[in-house]
Formats: sequence, C-alpha cells, structure tokens
Amino acid sequence: MWGTRLKTERGTIALSFALSATALLLVGVGSIQLAMISSGKAKYQSAADTAALAAIAPTTEDAKMAEVAEKTFLANLNSNERAAVASFNVTTETGRVRSALISYTANQASMAPGLIGGAYTPITGTARARKADYRYVDVDLWLDGSASMGVAADEAGRDKLRLLSKNDPEHKNCAFACHIETKLKESNLYSTSEQRAHANGVKLRHDIMKESVQILIDELYDAYPRGLRARYGVARMAASWERQLSFTSDMQKARDFVGTFQLKPGWSSSRLTPALQTGKNTLSSGAGDGSQAKPEKFIIIVTDGMQFDWNAITPGPVGSSACQELKARGFRVGVVQLKYVRLDGDGAFDYWVKPVYDQITPALQACASAGYYFHADNPDEVRAAFRQLAKTLEESLRLTE
Repeated sequence: MWGTRLKTERGTIALSFALSATALLLVGVGSIQLAMISSGKAKYQSAADTAALAAIAPTTEDAKMAEVAEKTFLANLNSNERAAVASFNVTTETGRVRSALISYTANQASMAPGLIGGAYTPITGTARARKADYRYVDVDLWLDGSASMGVAADEAGRDKLRLLSKNDPEHKNCAFACHIETKLKESNLYSTSEQRAHANGVKLRHDIMKESVQILIDELYDAYPRGLRARYGVARMAASWERQLSFTSDMQKARDFVGTFQLKPGWSSSRLTPALQTGKNTLSSGAGDGSQAKPEKFIIIVTDGMQFDWNAITPGPVGSSACQELKARGFRVGVVQLKYVRLDGDGAFDYWVKPVYDQITPALQACASAGYYFHADNPDEVRAAFRQLAKTLEESLRLTE
C-alpha cells in the first residue's frame, strides 16, 4: 500500500516538475523574445528618426530626400537587421516647409519558431521630421516721384504754400514745392520751392510718403524674430520708371535710402501708366513659395494716382493693364493712395485734373490685389495705412511650424 502510494506521488511530482519546467521554459523564452522585439523596435525607430532628420537637412537636395533617408536608415542597422526590412517608404514635402514621413516594416526572426508564434515577428513604425524655414519676401517699393508729390500733404499746408509764394513773379500763389527754381530769392535762403516749404514747416506729400514707407520697413523688421526675412528695392515713377535701389536685405540701408528719396527735378510729369508698364517689363515671375531661393514678391505702389504730362499723355487715373499683368504673374500688388489735395483755382488743376478727379480712387483700387488697397486723406492716416499694410503683409506670410 505504502509502496503504491509512494510510486503514485513520485509520478505526480515528476509530472508537475515537467509541466513547471515547460512553463518556465516558455516564460523564459517568451521574455527573451519580448526583449528582442522591444530592442528591435527601438533600434528600427532610432534609425527611422535619424533618417527623417537627414532627409530635411539643409545639405540635402529636394530631389534626393528619399534617397538620403533610405541610405541613412540602412546605415544605422546591422546586416541582419537590414536583411529583415520588408518595406521602407518615404513621403516628402519641399519648399519653404520641408518634411519627410517614413514608414517601415521589418520581420524579426523569432527565437523559438513554433514554440512561441511564427517564424517572424513583424515590427512596424513611422518617423516624421518637419521644418518651417524662414519666410523670405521681396518688397519692391515703387514710389511716385512726380511733381504732384510736391504738393502739400494737407489743405492747411497747401494754403500756407500759396501764401509763401504770393510774391514769386513766375509761380505766384503756387501750391507746388517740387524743386522748382524760385524767382523770388528770399535773402537767398530758398533757391527752390521745396526749400521754401521745408524752411517754413510745410510737410509735402512726398515727405509723408518717405516717413510712412520707413514705418513699413520698421514694422516688418519687428517681425524678424517671428521668422520674416525681407529684402527691399526702390524704384521711382515719374516721367519713366527708374530702379534706384537694388534689392537689399540690409534694413537700415533701405530705410536710409528711402529717407533721401528725391522727386524728379523740375516740373516732372506723371507718366504712371507707362512707368508701371516699364517696371513690369523688368520683372519675371512673381510666383514664390517663401523659401530663400523663391521669395514671395510684393510690389508696393505709393502714389496720388494722377498721371499728367500736358498733351503728351492723356491725363487721368492710372491704367489697369500693367497691374493686372503683374497680379497674373504671381505678384501681390499693394497700393497706398495719398490724397490728391484739391488745388481749385490753379489753372492746371482746374483744366486737367478736376474733370477726372473722382476716377482716381476706383482705378487704384482695381490696380491693387484683394485686401491690399489703402487710402489716406491726411498725414496721420497715411502712417496708419502703412502700419496696416505691414500687418496685412505679415499675416499673409504667417509662419506655420
């Protein structure tokens, strides 16, 4: 009896031991397998992360982003890990925003096929790298430099200029102050009508224009910490279109140049439509993605909007064809209209300007891109208009990180 019982207990113990050993073996192998899978996932993910960053590196050409990503991914794996890669895909985005999205699958060999799972354990993952570059923009300032920009900026200044010139034998009661030689040399102090205006504290339309364009430059420079990178060019529109400052990223240089901007000497005509056409012909495509190689392009036209050259050109508002062509090429055209202060009683104004006076604003509105037309009736409004222009421009270039 005791012998039989002993044999039975021994058999039970042996069976229990065998089952326990098998369980322990399975647990041990399973633990090792899980550790291998975890290690494999970490290794493949690290390689994928490194590959995504390499793809968007500044030294990587757009066309080679996928190639660089794959080479980098494989270079960070050993031979067995490389052999286990079943798929590797890269989706890229280029331009101002560069990104690389990687997806991969690897079949990691099992430690004990059949005992735990199949022959392979699939490892999948994704990695993404994205960089929003600085936003690059070219701001081309086309400034009206014709004689009418020498008129006072407001009615009070106009009246003061007329009073100051009342004894000038050739330009009696003239409200223009645009480098016209004065016949009356007040103790030889004022050789030109502009000097006379400035000496008596009269702000001219082009004075306000210069101050306000500098405000625009200052406002855009304030966006520098937010990633905006601007270049500035300056052209003068009068009898023709003249490039006066080539594009520069030197903000202070551009600002200083605007401060010294001069009207075309003498009774300079306002051939705005031909000037716009000439300026347009100097430019190629305005389409840009905001990258350093392809900056977005803005043309900012600052003018009173009236063209006049006696009988050489039909007087009236600016023509629209050049503006429409510029917009069609991808340029964004901003227009800041400086109020043409009425000069009723002046022969030229009454004969040439007054009949078309109400057509000036609609023509400039049609010239501007949607949302980029600004009108100002007095110096304070001009300054406010340029601040709003800067805000509008920056908002259209908002960085997305």
